Amino acid sequence: MIDRDIWREVYSALSSNRTRTLLTASGIFWGIFILIVMLGFGNGIEVGVNRSMQGYASNALYLWGSRTSEPWQGLAPGRAVGLNNDDTTAIEAGLDSVAHLAPRARLGRWRGRNDVRRGTKVTEAEVMGDTPALEYIIPMDIQVGRFINQLDIAQRRKVVVIGERVHEELFGSDVNPLGERIQIRQISFTVVGIFRPQRYGKDRERLSSTVFTPLSTFQQVFNRGKRINYFSMVPVPGVRSEHLALEVRELLAGLHRVAPHDRRAFGDWNSEKDYLRIRNLFTGIRGFIWTVGIATLLAGVLGVSNIMLIVIRERRREFAIRKSIGATPAAVVRMILLETSTLVGVAGLAGLLAGLAALQIIDLFTREVASADSDVLFSTPFVDMRVAVAAMLALALAAVLATVIPARHATRIDPAEALRSE
Repeated sequence: MIDRDIWREVYSALSSNRTRTLLTASGIFWGIFILIVMLGFGNGIEVGVNRSMQGYASNALYLWGSRTSEPWQGLAPGRAVGLNNDDTTAIEAGLDSVAHLAPRARLGRWRGRNDVRRGTKVTEAEVMGDTPALEYIIPMDIQVGRFINQLDIAQRRKVVVIGERVHEELFGSDVNPLGERIQIRQISFTVVGIFRPQRYGKDRERLSSTVFTPLSTFQQVFNRGKRINYFSMVPVPGVRSEHLALEVRELLAGLHRVAPHDRRAFGDWNSEKDYLRIRNLFTGIRGFIWTVGIATLLAGVLGVSNIMLIVIRERRREFAIRKSIGATPAAVVRMILLETSTLVGVAGLAGLLAGLAALQIIDLFTREVASADSDVLFSTPFVDMRVAVAAMLALALAAVLATVIPARHATRIDPAEALRSE
């Protein structure tokens, strides 16, 4: 049952000095509000950055040949190091730490494009020679058909898997291109699949304009011999990409007569470093947000405690009268704690609701620029409601605990002395 008299007393006590009550409540309100907004922004940025990294294996390693910088075994520095199919065989046979290996060849310069034709229609696309292992390194959403398979590699089939933009510009989005033929440098290929990149921003646009051919076919029809441009690979579970890079470098250095410590002979990049760097960055951001939020809330809690000390001092006569007519110390403490928890609860709930409303308003203004196809590293700001409610409950508990000392001070008031002093 709700004791209306008690709640009338609580309302009377809080409204007796409205300015002080509002100032005290504002500290709690802004503490919760700032925490919610900061958590929402932090989550939105984290989701946006993680979204921009989708479509990459988080531990992928990319390695390519460059030029030697040290003399070795009678060979002068400055020698170009070219990778080939024999290197692929050596890595697959000699390294157990490689889970998936994808040798890759490119038609033309780095990220260069070539004319791809179908009848009178022409589009520019990046043409790559690849193997089925690429799907484990660059995840793809195959919309129609399939990706390159081992039979394509073994039989050197003239087949291609095209990006959705190539499909749209050569065939139109409503035409099924499977079995149709396209020309690359006057060589005909049959379309066996359409893929949609899982990446975002500029990388998505670039991959959408890519054509994949079987590596063996690519090397034969474009007169590439055994040459490849670079390796993409992922290590087995438990092996760091950085350690795998050292093993591959050591193996290839022996095959290409490169000095063991020549760091310039091979270039490499691994996504694991960036992934760990970003993960650590957001761990730091979350720590900073919680530090600032908790510090703000503690300032509000200390303000409540100090205000209650002043309130109890001002209400000494009231507490003296209550005790003189039979109020127990526990009843006095309950009354003070109820007033504090009511003030903190109402102010905290208002801050929570205002913070959530602010996030919704921010989402309305940023929804278009933070869409999935944009380059903006920001997504819909949100807060885990369990975390928000837990923070508010922790705040209420801390405020109540901080009020225990002032409340105990009220129980030690001597009614006779208090009334005499008044």
